[in-house]
Amino acid sequence: MKILLTGPTGHIGSNVLQAALLHPAITSIIAFSRRQLPTPFPDPQNKLQLIIQSDFTHYSDDVLDVCAGAEACIWGMGVANMETRRSIIVDSAIAAARAFVDAKIAGEGNKFRFVHLSGTFVEKDQKKSLWFMNEGRKIRGETEVELMKMEKEHPEALVAYIARPGVVTATNSFFPALLEPLARFINVDDLAAKMLDTAINGHHSQTLEVDMLRDEGKRLRRQSRVDNQ
Repeated sequence: MKILLTGPTGHIGSNVLQAALLHPAITSIIAFSRRQLPTPFPDPQNKLQLIIQSDFTHYSDDVLDVCAGAEACIWGMGVANMETRRSIIVDSAIAAARAFVDAKIAGEGNKFRFVHLSGTFVEKDQKKSLWFMNEGRKIRGETEVELMKMEKEHPEALVAYIARPGVVTATNSFFPALLEPLARFINVDDLAAKMLDTAINGHHSQTLEVDMLRDEGKRLRRQSRVDNQ
């Protein structure tokens, strides 16, 4: 299976990339990044192709040709600063999904799975007054609304999934796993495992809240360890 990935240099995206490189179902990964990867990733099967791109709202025919055959995208771009937040979170995600669908990169008659990394406490109602993180929560909500609207416009070609993690902890975090549900925390490896599984297999729910991501991510990682024994 061929997938697309953004944000491979970030905290979450780099872990998704590592999980994809190790996953037996993944045969090809096209990773979009603003810059080169800081450290080389083990890639003995030569799955990874990196595309350096500064503008994530436009995709040339040559780039779309490289993407042809991809069945899913995990959109995990991080926000560099407050000034670019809207362009990265809303404009880039929507433009990419539209470009991939219009180009029919998954093949005629196939649904393309777009797994979007959102956040917790998202607000879709743009007119609602919020007590905290007003702009950030509404921006992510706008993105979710636009992706679902695009899916309704192209039901034969697109299915969108929204991942809403809470606080994402590091791989070797000392935070007790038993307290993660109370604090709305999720380990980055659990998040990566579930996002990748959704890209590969889809999911019965289009919105994956932090509890679902955490619980199913842990289950997938346990199963992977059993399978590799």
